[in-house]
Amino acid sequence: MKTFTTKAFKTLAISALLATTGVVVGVAAPAQAADKPAAPKYKLSKPVQQALAESQKLSAAGDNAGALAKANEAAALPSLTPDEVYMINAVKINIAIATKDNTLLEQALRGALSSGLVPPEDQAKFYRNLGALALQHNDYATATSDFEKLAALNPADTEPMIALAELYQRQKQPVKAVAMLGKVIDTAKANGTVAPETVYRRRLAIAYDAKLTADIQPAAMALVAAYPNPVNWRDALTIFRDGANLDDQASLDTLRLMATVGALNGERDYAEYAETASNRGLPGEAKTALDEGVAKGMLSTSKPFVKELSGVVTPKIAADKASLPGLAKDAAKAANGKLALSTGDAMYGYGQYADAAAMYKLALSKGGIDADTANLRLGMVLAKSGDKAGAEAAFKAVAGPGARKTLAQYWLIWLSKKA
Repeated sequence: MKTFTTKAFKTLAISALLATTGVVVGVAAPAQAADKPAAPKYKLSKPVQQALAESQKLSAAGDNAGALAKANEAAALPSLTPDEVYMINAVKINIAIATKDNTLLEQALRGALSSGLVPPEDQAKFYRNLGALALQHNDYATATSDFEKLAALNPADTEPMIALAELYQRQKQPVKAVAMLGKVIDTAKANGTVAPETVYRRRLAIAYDAKLTADIQPAAMALVAAYPNPVNWRDALTIFRDGANLDDQASLDTLRLMATVGALNGERDYAEYAETASNRGLPGEAKTALDEGVAKGMLSTSKPFVKELSGVVTPKIAADKASLPGLAKDAAKAANGKLALSTGDAMYGYGQYADAAAMYKLALSKGGIDADTANLRLGMVLAKSGDKAGAEAAFKAVAGPGARKTLAQYWLIWLSKKA
């Protein structure tokens, strides 16, 4: 079987989430001239007021170097008040924007925040830009701190959370990254929306790459529940198969689910399904897998493997199918449910879902079989025959723990999407 790879899971680009260029920050305007008082909201000493007024005059004249020197002159004055710290840095911010000096901008933004006077409506803008600026020079720790503050300011905004998840991952903190992406998903639900598919896929990719066993299947199930397309189903079930160490029976049941959700893709998948069914003594199901693979262009009748397997299973089908009524009668008389279970499996392969359901129920009533296997397959045939409530009850009866419990949960997800 082809080994699963996370190459298909694209990293969420931080550059797409953050405004790392064209920084625009709203701040209160400083005094316009030396003989005009500062805005009433801010109380400035005469030396500070005069230096800032001169700074603005120089800036308006295009002398930004001189303007910065005057702002620094004000900053060097002793015993500055919070009002003065804020206004000095407001002037510096405007100079930094005019000169496209990101180093100065970052210093000024932090300086303004240190005053405690940045209005609440502007703090998010400040921290977003600070995070972007820190990212420009790969200062992940500082960017993380800024985006954590940004996220705290507006808990309903998922963009800072997405950025944080990537920052945690870049700093080799996959547990925190996965948890944060889970928070993105939960927050989106609380907002009445669905997080982007990339968030679900990224969460699964990080969990898989970091071997976070407890997080992999929840992330995979969440992905197919939110975005149940064939690609996501295939990725989720491939990951499940790779990590579950399945026996032949559970492997067959997984392939059956993949066939049902349209997740089989390529020659290898259909060949494996057909061969697994054949090895389990199910020629009808093996032939169905071969025929479907050929019909979808995944298998070629000219390939030796297809010719050989078709030559093995096709001659068996007529007698096998004709034997089912007699096997059903024998199963009713048997001391345990083993024959009923195997007969139900054969009926499944021929699409005789109602008859198969009766056999699985008989097997459960007689006992002597693995109840989880019987309930899982009972749910499968009831789902395929349209008995949604019955299928749901059967799947929920799979007690687990183990692969069959996980498969039942996947089937329940698929069932929930059916009309």
